[in-house]
Amino acid sequence: MPSDLSIALRDSYDHGLPMFYDSTSRNKEFKIPLLGYPIHHSLSPAVQNYMYSTKNLPWQYYLLESKDPKDLLDALDSQDPSKTCIGAGVTMPHKVTFMSHVDEVTSSGKVIGAINTIFLRRDRTTRETKRIGTNTDSIGISRSFTSIPSSLVSPEAKSRPGLVIGGGGASRSAIYALHYLLGVSEIYLVSRLKSETDELISWFTRDSSSGPEFRAKLRGVHSLEEAKALTAPYYVVGAIPDLTPQTEGEKLSYEITRELLGRKNESEKGLLLEMCYHPKIRTSLYDYAENNGWYVIPGTEAMIWQAIAQHILWTESELINEEAVVEDLKKIVSEELLKRAQEEGKVSV
Repeated sequence: MPSDLSIALRDSYDHGLPMFYDSTSRNKEFKIPLLGYPIHHSLSPAVQNYMYSTKNLPWQYYLLESKDPKDLLDALDSQDPSKTCIGAGVTMPHKVTFMSHVDEVTSSGKVIGAINTIFLRRDRTTRETKRIGTNTDSIGISRSFTSIPSSLVSPEAKSRPGLVIGGGGASRSAIYALHYLLGVSEIYLVSRLKSETDELISWFTRDSSSGPEFRAKLRGVHSLEEAKALTAPYYVVGAIPDLTPQTEGEKLSYEITRELLGRKNESEKGLLLEMCYHPKIRTSLYDYAENNGWYVIPGTEAMIWQAIAQHILWTESELINEEAVVEDLKKIVSEELLKRAQEEGKVSV
């Protein structure tokens, strides 16, 4: 059975012909920028450039820190051979707005309503290059869960509800991953604002022909009493910053989350993917869940897997020794985060 990464590459050719026909055609000094603001803390260049090195590709991934989408359009349109772009990464605040600047959007990008990746394909008739927008964050989330040892996953995983904490863009990718990629049929939504959960429910339950029908039940949880009466979730995605709750809404969502993750019965534990890993991997949510018997997956895992999905779409080739590359990337990310923490410590002194 093909993996989700293989399927993503295969489906990318629904949008046009390959850019490369042999290994020689890849051996050029292509550039791939990441557009966003602020992104100076991004670990993506270290991750992507390492993968290029494993394939001996003279490619360069770099940060394009800007609030103006025109800067990426200029890079994509550049006629300078030394600056030829073969794709791009897109992050906040451009994930939604840049959808209007690509020629086509994949079904996952349409369903999620945001893109983080632009890859190129050739029109089957004109052979002209087309820019395709997609979202690999959902693959990053699902792979984070499916890559842990199977012995750690309960047979009840799919039958229990999922939980998404937060109401931002990452929550959309999490809902997509939980339902379409992991098969969860009911998903709790916990956020500081009811309007955020209402918007998520409205988005995914709207009438749409842009992709596969959404069949999961989405349930906003807005009171502690309601949370106490609910079945404990299994797959949980934390998609909020690691900040002390200040507003009444933040305090309530904090209490609801801890009620759902703090059950004493062993059968009510599960897996938590803590998407927040900056400025530190071990957040308060990470520690709380782990101390209460949950298996916690750091957000760096999702970042690595979504980057691998991007890499495959750009290079049009899968990783030969995927497990070894992933382990190397984990070490690279861990060392870089440690280095940054030490440097910040020196500055604070």
